[in-house]
Amino acid sequence: MELELKKETLHFYEFSTVSTAVHEESTETIVPDYCPDIARIIDTDGKVFLRSKDIQGDKAIVTGAVKVTVLFTPEGENGIRNLEFALPFNASLSNHEFENCQSLFAKVCIQSIETKSLNPRKIFTKVLLTIRLQSLRGTSVELCSDIQVEEELGVAQLLRTEELNLIRAYTDKDFAFTDEIAIPSAKDPVLEILSSNISTSVQETKVFGTKLIVKGVLLVEFLYRTEQQSVSSASSELPFSQIMEISEMPENAATTVMIQISGMDYHIGGDENPDDRHKITLAVYLHAQAYVRCQIPFQYICDVYSTMYDVKQTMAGLQCTGKIDRVQKRQSVRQMIEVGVVPSSVLSASVTFDEVNVSREEQVAVLQTMAHVKILFLDEGNVPLVAERQVECSCKAEVPADSACTAQVHYGGDLSTSISASGIEVRFSADFTAEASERKQLLGLTDMTIDTDTPKDTSQLPSIVLKVFDEDESLWDIAKRYSTTVEVIRAANDMTEECACNAGQMLLIPRKR
Repeated sequence: MELELKKETLHFYEFSTVSTAVHEESTETIVPDYCPDIARIIDTDGKVFLRSKDIQGDKAIVTGAVKVTVLFTPEGENGIRNLEFALPFNASLSNHEFENCQSLFAKVCIQSIETKSLNPRKIFTKVLLTIRLQSLRGTSVELCSDIQVEEELGVAQLLRTEELNLIRAYTDKDFAFTDEIAIPSAKDPVLEILSSNISTSVQETKVFGTKLIVKGVLLVEFLYRTEQQSVSSASSELPFSQIMEISEMPENAATTVMIQISGMDYHIGGDENPDDRHKITLAVYLHAQAYVRCQIPFQYICDVYSTMYDVKQTMAGLQCTGKIDRVQKRQSVRQMIEVGVVPSSVLSASVTFDEVNVSREEQVAVLQTMAHVKILFLDEGNVPLVAERQVECSCKAEVPADSACTAQVHYGGDLSTSISASGIEVRFSADFTAEASERKQLLGLTDMTIDTDTPKDTSQLPSIVLKVFDEDESLWDIAKRYSTTVEVIRAANDMTEECACNAGQMLLIPRKR
């Protein structure tokens, strides 16, 4: 007797568990001859430039540099000066899940950075980096979707269709972005750039066949010294777009793009007029990584038996993602920061966020993070000072109770400050994105054999059974137990396919002949 199994192969990618480590780098730096002696260190800032990421066996290696900017007041002079240098880092993390992976997704952030003066010509800097890694590995599973078999074998199969959200493609790309920032003519010309802040934000993604269109914004701020020896700042939102190559995907595919800065250059002046001190030319080098999720209906056989013979099943389990719900929330934050002196003006302000902690209250996810606010300001005697505070940010999002929830937060780009008698008031927005994903456990048939040499002995089974339907069982369970079929039970009880059984209902179960 012939038995043919039709099989479907499912190809997709899955992430490893997150590996996180704190990496420390420190260095002593000699103040160059062109810089004056350091009287007092005002502030230290840093930008992470990711150079490379690689997997060697079960070890991930990440390299890059922190561009450190130290602001200080010079001995015997007024105003602010700066010192910039690169602090290289080389970090490695071990995880057995890194083995046989196709891509490594990395996020490196500064946890803390501090500098102290050893003497007027020598400083010590220590940086703590938070490194977060996930590897992407290709996997496949082959499950039976249909059985072609002769009717005499009495085979019954239970088909199930699941809607799955699977990662079907990934890509990465290095690209450069250049633009000019115009300083308003009402402001004094730029003499020297003291420091810079830059952050990236992906605004929109779209799939067209084998093309992934990415649109985003660079948020840039420069602190500079003017020709009149005062300190001022300039900020701008610079839109960018990029095309990334992927394998062909449907237009409704969901994409996630992560962008890390790998380098940055800037100089005073424009391309057309290099002597124009009301313009700053910026070049940013970026590394983009993306993965694409597709919603796929997948049909497979989750159970099989024969009314005539014993069947041996071979099953395979698969954990994957089902329905995904995304919720976006904007939280407005307002905080009064007491600085202990009377501020006269704010020179610059910045906000960074910690990772988001997610806690659950039934169908509500509570998203919590800490915002780190840093303000550079002048007191009433025009002495530059820095105030740093941690501000708690939280919001709630409705998500399914049985889903796994992760969240991210981004700076909304609307930071503002105002001076009052009690200090400096800071206002900004925290943009939370929560993703609730349903985890599905599939158990499907991969192979089966039928013992046709030994038919089942059904001679002792009654011809008809009366059974009270229990809500904890299904018609399939009952049919399998009494070596009949669901179709036979429905026909005997005058039930259509759409008709559902109720708890306590009496069922007539005839033996299949």
